[in-house]
Amino acid sequence: MMKLKFNSYHRFISSQCIARTIDWVDIIALNWITLQLTGSAIYIAYINFARLMPQLAFAFIIGKLIDTVSSTKLMYIIHIFNMLLTVSVVCAFWQKWNIYIILFIIMVRSFFQAIDTIQRNALIQSFVSPDRLHKAISLNALILNLARLIGPFLGGLLLAQLNSNVVLSLPILGSLMVILLNQTLPEVHHQKKAKHKIWSYLRSQPVIILLMLSSMFSMLFGFSYTIILPSIVDEQFDSRTMIYSLFTAMIAAGSIIILLIFMHSKDMNSIKSLKLWTVIFIITIVLLMFIKNIYLYAAVLLLMGFASQAFRTTNRILVQQHVEAKYRGSVLSISMMDKGFIPLGGILLSFIFEQFNIQIVYITMISGLLLTLICVMLMINKENQYEQNS
Repeated sequence: MMKLKFNSYHRFISSQCIARTIDWVDIIALNWITLQLTGSAIYIAYINFARLMPQLAFAFIIGKLIDTVSSTKLMYIIHIFNMLLTVSVVCAFWQKWNIYIILFIIMVRSFFQAIDTIQRNALIQSFVSPDRLHKAISLNALILNLARLIGPFLGGLLLAQLNSNVVLSLPILGSLMVILLNQTLPEVHHQKKAKHKIWSYLRSQPVIILLMLSSMFSMLFGFSYTIILPSIVDEQFDSRTMIYSLFTAMIAAGSIIILLIFMHSKDMNSIKSLKLWTVIFIITIVLLMFIKNIYLYAAVLLLMGFASQAFRTTNRILVQQHVEAKYRGSVLSISMMDKGFIPLGGILLSFIFEQFNIQIVYITMISGLLLTLICVMLMINKENQYEQNS
């Protein structure tokens, strides 16, 4: 009889399933408890800014840490500080400290959580062979999307049944599980004595730069659509909550479907496939401009979730395939700054929506995604030039 081995990679994945779900429970709890404490929705925006800002502001420091500090040592530092700062967050809400002190504590904790996010992605390649990288990255993205579905639902249930301070304490459990399941991590990508000239390296890698730019434009003009989706539902579909829930679920369902396909295919992670996903992404925005029927709109959103997640996952795979091991942390840290462009895009699209109309929003999104397509076409051109010269 064949025995299933619970190896280091399986332990790594299991810990991520638990920790990422708890992350979403924590996000829901923070937003809800902040609203209860302050009575103002603007502070929820401040909380989410505090969560996202460290990855944008300290990307280069985070990348250098990941590339030069032992993975195991860094893991312990991250999660010890995460537990200590989570205790501080709980105390701050319990004692009703000044909201700006709470924001500062959350921002400091988010710095360590940002290191964890980049380290997790940088380590994936250390667990698998090159021919299985696309499956590993797809599985990681699938875990994030499932956590995004399960976590908020679980958070709502827990907040209804337990004291809010208990729910806010759950990241401590997440950190403990990561430490217990991953007592050591791979140490294959550190070259402490080598000169770490990230900018010189990037200047010699135009494809990596174009991958980063294409991802940035997609986040700014494409993925930010979810932020204005409630406004679109309000204007086009009479502000019906069930419709908003349906639309959100369809985008998530499209993401999960493509990730399951990615895990069983080897031929979908090329620059040419990136072009295909970008074109489909643009087509979905064009279709949304003219569709008024709820179910047709939902079907197009399913396709949007499919294409956008395919683009994002392919982009992540290509970055990991092109980058040298000793620069992996720094490059991924810069590349994953792209998430910070989603709220910026949301602000831009919300302003356009309020000042003009939804059609101008769609046109802006299409224009921005065309910039993504231009980046992809330039990548294809660079790739063709390389093949001709080799």
